[in-house]
Amino acid sequence: MKLFVSLLFVVYELSLCESKGISAGTVFVLKGEDVLLNVTAADVLQDVSSFSWTFNEKKKVLTVDNGKKPHVFPNYTRRVEFPVNNFSVILKTLQEADSGVYTAEVTKLSGDVTKAAKYKIKVQDRASLPLLTVDSVSRNSSSCSFTVTCSSQDSHINSTFRCDNQTCSQEGGERSEGIPDTFLQVHQSNGSINCNYSNHVSWTNDAKIIKDVCHQLVVPPPPNPVPIILEYSSQFSFSPSLV
Repeated sequence: MKLFVSLLFVVYELSLCESKGISAGTVFVLKGEDVLLNVTAADVLQDVSSFSWTFNEKKKVLTVDNGKKPHVFPNYTRRVEFPVNNFSVILKTLQEADSGVYTAEVTKLSGDVTKAAKYKIKVQDRASLPLLTVDSVSRNSSSCSFTVTCSSQDSHINSTFRCDNQTCSQEGGERSEGIPDTFLQVHQSNGSINCNYSNHVSWTNDAKIIKDVCHQLVVPPPPNPVPIILEYSSQFSFSPSLV
């Protein structure tokens, strides 16, 4: 069973609280992946009469009555798994429309109703490939400066680099945000200019090698050595002496 827990590029797991006003942490999920909605507050699971998961406080996901099997509502048929006995669930193959707030609610034998968990899910598609272009180049015998544009589908940033054979300095373009929860960045690393575009679940990259832009920074290889041909001319003969 495949569960996606975002790193890349960050998943914020819910910190559960048994007191009133449980707050929702945000969990970013890659489109098409699964996510575990975990219930860990063991004390709220005592003396349970019924249990339910709800989407955006109105749409039922599933309910569990004491001693009975879970009832999954039609919109979530074959999209929910109930793998453990603590009322945690797995939502499968999430799409953008599944983004929202999921709430677990317990009804006690006494009739009291308590919230057991709350998650804010954000489903994101993979970040699209950005484009890095060189806009202008200025060269002299020992140095080079050039301006690049790093662009994504929703934003762009510009940056200028000044390079010699030892180092490159950068002006501007360290970071920019496009649509919410996406990030665009241009920077230099290991002899390349990198244009990175990312969200909370993935990242993509376009790059150019600095020496391909600033040709004069390429250190030419040493010339091939000229072979030296030695001619041996013997004017004297040598005879070993006999003892």
